[in-house]
Amino acid sequence: MHAAVLNRYKEPLNIEDLEIDKPKRGEIKIRPIAAGVCHSDLYVLEGATPIPPPVVPGHEAVAEVVEVGEGVSGLAPGDMVATSFIWPCGECVYCITGRENLCERFAAARMKGTLLDGTTRLRRRDGAPVRIFLGGLWAEEAVVPASGVNKIDEARPEYAVLGCAYMTAYGAVVNAAQVTPGARVAVIGTGGVGMAVIDVAKALGAEVIAVGRNKEKLEVAKKTGARHIVSALDGDVVKAVKELTDGRGPEVVIEAVGVDETVDQAVEMVAPGGKVVLVGLAPVGHKTPIHLARAVRGGVTIIGSYGARPRIDFKALYGMVKRGLINPSRIVNKYYKLDEINEAVEALRSGRALRPIILFR
Repeated sequence: MHAAVLNRYKEPLNIEDLEIDKPKRGEIKIRPIAAGVCHSDLYVLEGATPIPPPVVPGHEAVAEVVEVGEGVSGLAPGDMVATSFIWPCGECVYCITGRENLCERFAAARMKGTLLDGTTRLRRRDGAPVRIFLGGLWAEEAVVPASGVNKIDEARPEYAVLGCAYMTAYGAVVNAAQVTPGARVAVIGTGGVGMAVIDVAKALGAEVIAVGRNKEKLEVAKKTGARHIVSALDGDVVKAVKELTDGRGPEVVIEAVGVDETVDQAVEMVAPGGKVVLVGLAPVGHKTPIHLARAVRGGVTIIGSYGARPRIDFKALYGMVKRGLINPSRIVNKYYKLDEINEAVEALRSGRALRPIILFR
């Protein structure tokens, strides 16, 4: 089968013929129908998230099940599924205490570019193994843990973004921030994740303020549900957001960029006693300074939020989609074929696309 393979950091991907093994116990083989292109994938391509090449990126998709491994129940060939970038093992201390997004086995495998057992199902014809980044879904077929997918009733291309952008948004808005109707929520960053955060927060009845640099994306944020938009190019965003919130600041700030400047802005603009939820990822090993006195004296809660719980939260998220409360199609505006993967990557990197989608059919 064909897959987009990164052979060296900071070089274009190559479309290659790879061999794919059968799924092992607890795994399924899927055939992607549509897959998203995310900034987390860009970190892999650049080496900021150092998954050792050769590696197949891609970690959010809608797909058809083609084969199930031993011990898999509730899934059968022909089922349509949405993938998740988190694969709970179901056995570690975090999984059994309801925090499966922090799964220990998944965390150990994540940076190795393997499945939960520490191996990969992809190889070149000479037998050399090829790694995956959280699924390896920029490919015509993939093997993933059954715990990392959920059945859906139709595999619409825009649903590909549910497994990362919207799962991350749901975890930040619902689980971490516990947003309630009427809460004032500032969202820093208007990429795919930031836009999904706006969509989910709006659905919960929040008054949303979108902060970003791209004028076109800010307009999309307004259509998605932001009551106010603030351009970072027009001056002091902390001052602007506070002026929109009676000088006090929003009760919740969700940072979806992952750079020092915007993390600092989040801590400075949040209301006393408020919550700052960090979902933006920086390169591995990067440390961001925090205005400690502001956080301590302001009683600010700073929460790191990594995705959501695939087996628990996805059903609620998908229910919101089916009821029309959120609309993932708003963040999808560019479609590409697999052999156009480098164009899709550049569209995301340049800001021309919110969430490019690779179509396999």
